[in-house]
Parts: sequence; C-alpha cells; structure tokens
Amino acid sequence: MGFIWRDSYRIGNASIDSEHQQLFKLADEFFEADDKLKKTECAMRLFRYTRQHFDHEEQLMRDIAYPDIAAHVQQHTYLIGKLNEVAEKIAEDTLAPADLKAFLTAWLVGHIVTFDTRLSAYVRRTDDSNA
Repeated sequence: MGFIWRDSYRIGNASIDSEHQQLFKLADEFFEADDKLKKTECAMRLFRYTRQHFDHEEQLMRDIAYPDIAAHVQQHTYLIGKLNEVAEKIAEDTLAPADLKAFLTAWLVGHIVTFDTRLSAYVRRTDDSNA
C-alpha cells in the first residue's frame, strides 16, 4: 500500500521530524502486514510509538509554555481514540485497511502540516528570544 514520508512534511525540529518519520515507517509496516498476527503486532508497535511521540511533544509544549497546548493535546487524544477503535476492529477482524489508511494519511499529514508546524514555529521564536 505504501505509507511514505516526504521531506515536505518536515517541520524543522530534528527530534520531532525523526519521530514523524518513524511513525510513517511503523504505519507502512502495519499496512504491509499480511495476516492478523503480524497486523496486530505492527499495530501495537505503532500505538506504543504514537503514545511515546505524543508524550514527547506534550512535554515539550509544557516546557516552553506553549499557548496552544490544549488544542494540540485534543488532537492527540482524538487520534489515540481512533487507534483504540482500530485495535478493537483488528480483534473483531472487521478492519477496513483502505479506510484506515485514508484516515491516518489525512490526519497525520494534516496534523503535521497544521499543529506541529505551529509548534515548531513557536519553538523557534522561543529559542530566538533566549539566544
């Protein structure tokens, strides 16, 4: 199916960009899994890493007193809820991979382009004012 990272998704923060690339890699592995056991294992890796990534971003936002943290965290909470739904559908064997891929692509890319780019801009402004 192909879940491909593009350099145009970079937000300019090396740590976050690296984590986003890993999210794309894990999502691609999930979609390439060809049986329920592999799909479940890949989903669990993707879910764990997503939570770690969100924890990292949210800690960064707290550390810099990011003014839009509530909206950003709300987006994270929404995705975690969707990922929990995916886990249930895998268990029930009712997952529609094409629908999930469309959702993850739109959400992840949309989130990076909108929310994470704003966060990165704020981080740069904060860094510039502390220099």
